[in-house]
Amino acid sequence: MAENNFLKRIKENLPDHFWRFLIIGFIIYSFIIVGKVIYDNWQQNKIVDKQKQEIVDLKNEIEDLRLRIAYYKTDTFKEKVARGKLRYALLGENVVAVPYDPVAATEQQADASPAVITRPNYIYWWIYFSDS
Repeated sequence: MAENNFLKRIKENLPDHFWRFLIIGFIIYSFIIVGKVIYDNWQQNKIVDKQKQEIVDLKNEIEDLRLRIAYYKTDTFKEKVARGKLRYALLGENVVAVPYDPVAATEQQADASPAVITRPNYIYWWIYFSDS
């Protein structure tokens, strides 16, 4: 009974707009909490999608490495390495060595000389922007 009187006194002493304010505050607080939960869920889904993509990329890389290993075990690759790096040849093959000609290489480089600039650079910029 004492508790009942206490609640009646509280209801009588507090104005009606206080209760409205309290209910509106609770609703706003609930929306904020729900929004935060939705945002956290969205962030976690984003992280999960990123990790799924990383898994797919790693699986593709593993498959690529398996194919490379299979290629490295073939006779074709072994022959290619033996010919290229070890300078081996099959029986009956003749290996021809072509000497490097440094004179021809310098002539090719001389042909690729830079263009001669006759005007200052700001004139070229002026022409570029004014004639477009």
